[in-house]
Amino acid sequence: MMLLNLILVTAFTAANAQTRIGFQAGLNLSNVLVKDQNGQQTDSRSMAGTRLGVTVDIPVIRNFYLRPAVMYVQKGFKQAIGGWYGSADNFKVKANYVELPVNFVYKPKLAAGRLLLGAGPYIGYGTGGTWKAENVILLGDIMTDSSGEAIFKNDIMDGEFGSYIYGRPWDYGLNFLVGYTFPGNFSVQANIQTGLANLLPKIGGNKLDGSLRNNGWGFTVGYQF
Repeated sequence: MMLLNLILVTAFTAANAQTRIGFQAGLNLSNVLVKDQNGQQTDSRSMAGTRLGVTVDIPVIRNFYLRPAVMYVQKGFKQAIGGWYGSADNFKVKANYVELPVNFVYKPKLAAGRLLLGAGPYIGYGTGGTWKAENVILLGDIMTDSSGEAIFKNDIMDGEFGSYIYGRPWDYGLNFLVGYTFPGNFSVQANIQTGLANLLPKIGGNKLDGSLRNNGWGFTVGYQF
């Protein structure tokens, strides 16, 4: 029994000594994949935003690590014509998310550093955002402003006047990453993110046909302690 405890304590100490905390910051380029009730895709373009957060690399087996993280990610999209349900020109919206990705990362030695290859799921929650357009938005015969807040609601009927409903607040999907860690623990990394959650809100409790999903990619630089 004492021997088993000693082995467990030794293994925990070794793993803890190799666990590394890191910080990442960089650029996120995101878009939305929107399909209407007929399955036709709405035209939209990518929006640039910020991606930053804290990561923890936990050793599993040789060169393989579990990497949970807490990230602040800006997502969104642009529409030259037809934004805000057809009433805006050059419509732009940024949506802020807090995300919890958990990636399984392979880090073999390559030259003087290490290659980074990883994949895993993420879950995120939309906290708010902003929108703007080149023209004043008309809601029926009521004139609003040319900018305002982006919000998250499960039902369109819960919306706020002058605020754009980006979608439902909870998001989830898959992450893919490739990068390189240099000597000195600095790293560069490319990320691809595919949203699986249908963010399209209901109307009066009724589910709508169609779908709205986040997609994005970006680059970060990081440092591990």
